[in-house]
Amino acid sequence: MRLNQLVNRVLLVCYLVLLSLTSLWPTPVDNGGLVRQITSTVLKFCHEISWLRWLQYNQLEALANVLLYLPLGVFLVVLFPKLRLRWTMMIPVVVSILAEVIQRFYLPSRYSALDDVYHNALGGVIGVIISASTRRWLRLKSQRRLG
Repeated sequence: MRLNQLVNRVLLVCYLVLLSLTSLWPTPVDNGGLVRQITSTVLKFCHEISWLRWLQYNQLEALANVLLYLPLGVFLVVLFPKLRLRWTMMIPVVVSILAEVIQRFYLPSRYSALDDVYHNALGGVIGVIISASTRRWLRLKSQRRLG
């Protein structure tokens, strides 16, 4: 196994631990502590900028969900390049649905929401699109140099 592949796999494991902790923590991660402080700080900062005053907690949470799942799509394309694109795009959707189902039935303090499924899946799909597009662009660029 090349060093590059090893590093990518270690990063994937670290990311999956973070994703699992945030998705399956017994209580909402933004109920208090560091996450709540970061959220408050970001909202205060945005409200000081005139064109960002529209941003409220719900929009920030949706954006955070998209950003949280975006690396999943990137890792899937990088680590499983032979997997068909449509299947690669379905994995973040399935992972998101699974996380929300677990929250709904096994974590009574958590709030399961269809919006979360949508935003999580959207982030994963965006990650797939960005990563697959970048890979294709790099391949075409390399072929032009050689050809």
